[in-house]
Amino acid sequence: MQALPCFLCGRKLEKRVTKTNAKPYFVCDVCGIQVFVRGKRGIEQLNEFFRNAEQAAIPFKQHAANFYRLQAILKEIDDVRSEIKKTDVLFPSGDQKRTRKLLEIRIENLFSQLEDFAKTKS
Repeated sequence: MQALPCFLCGRKLEKRVTKTNAKPYFVCDVCGIQVFVRGKRGIEQLNEFFRNAEQAAIPFKQHAANFYRLQAILKEIDDVRSEIKKTDVLFPSGDQKRTRKLLEIRIENLFSQLEDFAKTKS
């Protein structure tokens, strides 16, 4: 279904068509706005916009997936660093030393994942 975002609230507005002359329009039930595309050139531009949007959908989805993967790696690095800080004690026990060492290994693995991610072509 073809849709546009509401320019006031961002909700998805699905394309509707008038009964009398099949011209496109959009309604936001939350904001109460109605947008009608009445002119021939405007309708042509709207159709071109939707054609271009459909062609760009696959690359955009791939970009979004890559971005979320990158965010997940960076978030985990931050979380592991926070855990490492918790092991900072003056006289750590054997378990605390081991835990810190394993967390540091995890950080290195995450940076390796980040490097691999940076090298891949998407």
